[in-house]
Amino acid sequence: MADPPRGHRVQTLLIWAGASLVTALVVLALVFHAQGGRWFIVETPSMGTTAPVGTLVLSTPVKAQDLRVGDIITFHPPTEPSSVYTHRIAAIDASGISTRGDINGADDGWKLHQKDLIGETTTILPAVGWLVRGLPILGVGFAFVMFATRLIANRARRQSFRILGFSMLLSVTVYVLRPFVGLVVLTTQATKAGVSATIVSTGILPITATAQGGSSVNLSAGQVGTVTVPASVGSGHYALSSALHLTLLEWILFGAICAIPLLWTLIVGLPSTPDEESAA
Repeated sequence: MADPPRGHRVQTLLIWAGASLVTALVVLALVFHAQGGRWFIVETPSMGTTAPVGTLVLSTPVKAQDLRVGDIITFHPPTEPSSVYTHRIAAIDASGISTRGDINGADDGWKLHQKDLIGETTTILPAVGWLVRGLPILGVGFAFVMFATRLIANRARRQSFRILGFSMLLSVTVYVLRPFVGLVVLTTQATKAGVSATIVSTGILPITATAQGGSSVNLSAGQVGTVTVPASVGSGHYALSSALHLTLLEWILFGAICAIPLLWTLIVGLPSTPDEESAA
């Protein structure tokens, strides 16, 4: 019996590796949840570089008396019981636990007690939350592409359409979630020099944020910076723009990720057509 083509062996190996990884993650998640653990995705920039937007945080049950100033906890605010916050403990006294986001200028307006606590944050996984949010889109899209392309009889053409479909699926997911570049204005203040804006990066990749006609600042995920628009530019409306700010190595890595469909074709290859098989 002839050995299967190298591309087919590589493809099978990758599929088995992916399936094993997914299975292991599901088992770990079930065990973690069974032990009282909970996971949450950070949706606001209040924790700065410690837990930027899109971070996956894992929390485990904790008693209030075991907490210390500086610990990061996940909780339901007494004023918003349906909401979930992950902030750092700023103070502990007889009246309760005070919290504050790392980039916030003041403590939160509440005191926490045991009933408000979900748990202590034990693991912080930056950017992983974006992947978790994208899984439903990717899962449904993957199933659709696989089902739709089964109708194509020619193996090489079927594989080509699957590569195209998966590439479009990833593009749509990125377009919907916008995980790579993001910018939020925290405060604005009029000064003698113009208008000063405090901003924070909410995307995964480092950026250069620029105020139209004014200054610029380089920011990484969760980092806070300030840009100024000169008074002479002012018309009541100001624009902020952002662009990727990557090193040469980061650009090469970014380009390699974008070229994954091409690399897959080169490494794994496409199935031979019937004519090629008969000529072999």
